[in-house]
Amino acid sequence: MTTAASETTLDDRPASEIMDVWSRAAPKYRVRATVLLLVNLVLFAGLGCFAYWLRTGHPFAFLEPNYWQIFVDTIRPRGDATLANFVLFPIRIDQTPMHGVVVGLLLAALVSIPILIAILYRFPCCLPFIAVVGFFAVMPWLAINLIGACILASVRPFRFRFRYASALLGLLLVLLYFYGASRQSTMAVELYKPEDRIKFIAPWILATLASCVIMGGVLLLSKLVNYRPGVVAPLLLLCFAVPVVIFERSVGRDALYYRLLERRFQNQFYDRKQVGDRYAGRDGGEWFERTAYEVWQAKPSPKPKFEATRSNAEFRMSLELEAQDMGSAFAESTMALVDECDDFLWNFPYSRYAPNVLYLKGQALDMRVDLNAFHDRKVIRYYDDFASPQSQFTWHRVLANAGKQRMGVVARYKLATFEARARHVDKAIALLDELLDQYDSATVEAQKTGAPEDSLRIPLEDTVFDARRLRSLLMENRGDPRYGLRPLCGSKAGEPWHVGYLQLDPHHPSYSANLQKLLTAYPDSLLMDNLALERALLIDDPDARVRKIDEVIEKYPRGDAHPKALYMKAVAWLDAKSPVKARSSLETLLQQYPDSVWATPARNRLRALGPATADATE
Repeated sequence: MTTAASETTLDDRPASEIMDVWSRAAPKYRVRATVLLLVNLVLFAGLGCFAYWLRTGHPFAFLEPNYWQIFVDTIRPRGDATLANFVLFPIRIDQTPMHGVVVGLLLAALVSIPILIAILYRFPCCLPFIAVVGFFAVMPWLAINLIGACILASVRPFRFRFRYASALLGLLLVLLYFYGASRQSTMAVELYKPEDRIKFIAPWILATLASCVIMGGVLLLSKLVNYRPGVVAPLLLLCFAVPVVIFERSVGRDALYYRLLERRFQNQFYDRKQVGDRYAGRDGGEWFERTAYEVWQAKPSPKPKFEATRSNAEFRMSLELEAQDMGSAFAESTMALVDECDDFLWNFPYSRYAPNVLYLKGQALDMRVDLNAFHDRKVIRYYDDFASPQSQFTWHRVLANAGKQRMGVVARYKLATFEARARHVDKAIALLDELLDQYDSATVEAQKTGAPEDSLRIPLEDTVFDARRLRSLLMENRGDPRYGLRPLCGSKAGEPWHVGYLQLDPHHPSYSANLQKLLTAYPDSLLMDNLALERALLIDDPDARVRKIDEVIEKYPRGDAHPKALYMKAVAWLDAKSPVKARSSLETLLQQYPDSVWATPARNRLRALGPATADATE
């Protein structure tokens, strides 16, 4: 009993026969091992929930109403896109490098703990842990790989007497999976710089190294305590705590919820291939035809003609889209997004992403469905260039919180439009002057990376151009000797006509009729040339549009709309496949109005047309 050869355990079993925690047959050891195994499982389930929360913002996957659809989408043979996207969405590690540390340590724990349980508690005991990876963390392909890894690490004839070698053998299978996931990530970021690509691969390397350290540490401690139960639980708690603490201190819940909110905004208003486009949209023709056909199929016999049902469906859908402020489905989805923005600002008022959320809220309130696009081409398209009164307070908050950032440029322009509509022209011009003074610094800021607003893809150039157009319009038409500000900004309450040019939505189906009403209500006003030109630009046929623009130019040769007329005439010639005539119109514009707002886009058009040729023919 005093020598190493004769040493026995408390249940009289030789120490050389202690292979795992179940080797001790005494009831107290079995009970202790079972209880600690259950504790390990509970902790590991929390780790699985944390892994799912990092990708979705929801901790309990099984409570999702479409849980099984999510699971099926993840397990399809196209590959485990969920794991590959771990480094891309919702938090990109090139923007938040510490998130890569969180992901690496988390994956190391998810991988190493089941393998250790298989070695120390035998293979059947690791199956509930693998189920956590598959069904709680919703990583089914990783779970399938872990089954093979645990078999290699703990089941004869694969296992070794040297336990760490068995653990590394099992880890080898997971490494192949990590390699495949890293290759998926690399394909997604192949356009990035080499130093940024390394950031996307780093979590997989960290996960591998951390797995080796975790498994080596646990097996060493287990050997030192002669495989008594209780070694895994403290280390599992540490593996759980360290990623959570790092995430909370260096990344933040606000980063996760903001990225999810930003993605929802993009999915709701923009086509994925056009994210960042100012007037992005998605083709709704096929969807509309299918909906109309389903409505027709549901009607009892004898069925009406399909064309009649289709026309009725289009009429009802048009009313639904037009009633954007009257409880329509579009308004409800928009207000749900606005409410989500308000929840974020309530929970994270001092977050570095709070100005971004205010910007998204303002954009959401300004979004409208382009009814003309739906009527003409059945395209569900959104625009935000006609600011809604509902967003005015939000843009004031954006200006107050991010006035020196790029989004401050957009806020000043939006607020200037509100001031102009309210007949406060001096305030509007002052805001536009601030915007144009800020533009140089905003342009420099736009070249920097790492700012929270980088992913917003703010249309800086377009906004500044619109600001210059608005300022020019206000300066040229504010001093109408006969009508004052009424044609431009609308009448005061009690006067016959209350709506001005700046209060007309150019995307509304009644825009042309409203322009005609202004022409009739304010004859010989300073704004006449602008109104006539706007009506001409609504003509679809390019040849007819050119003729109408020429009439405007001839009738108002000294009007402030003359530079725009020349530019839009060139655009019409390009639509008519006449680049030589378009070039002539652009050159005339640059000769007569070199300092005009329209001079810059005219130069851009000329560069796009390329050098003129001496023998150019139409």
